[in-house]
Amino acid sequence: MVTKKIATRDYLRAFITKANKEAGVTYNASKLNSKEECEEYLLNLIKNLRHKKQDNKAYVKEIESLKEEIEILNTGNKRLESEKMFYITQAKEAGKIKKDDEEEIEYFKNRTRFWHKSYREETEKNNVIKKFNTFLSFVIVLEALSIAMLIWK
Repeated sequence: MVTKKIATRDYLRAFITKANKEAGVTYNASKLNSKEECEEYLLNLIKNLRHKKQDNKAYVKEIESLKEEIEILNTGNKRLESEKMFYITQAKEAGKIKKDDEEEIEYFKNRTRFWHKSYREETEKNNVIKKFNTFLSFVIVLEALSIAMLIWK
């Protein structure tokens, strides 16, 4: 964006130098440091030439065409500025969405760890209960055998 402004300023400086030569005005265009100063100088030059009542119609036409070019450049700059703001807004929204997605991923990772830990604890409890059930089954079988032996005698 800065290089475009500098290029526009240099173009306007060159045009001012040519216009000054045609009008017979001595002014060093390199004193103009910004695009806005160049535009202001050209507009003042146009006003001065209109008040002098010269018969230089071609010069006035060229200045009018330059005014149109300046307007075109200004509208182009406004369009570029609006596009820049649009892309900045899109980048911010994309960053927010990415942040939300990362938070969601972290949440689900934590939930997965929790459920994995709970699953292991439940599995250990079930193993203890299975062993206890096996022991009780063995005791029941022994009791059944001892009752059967008592009945047989």
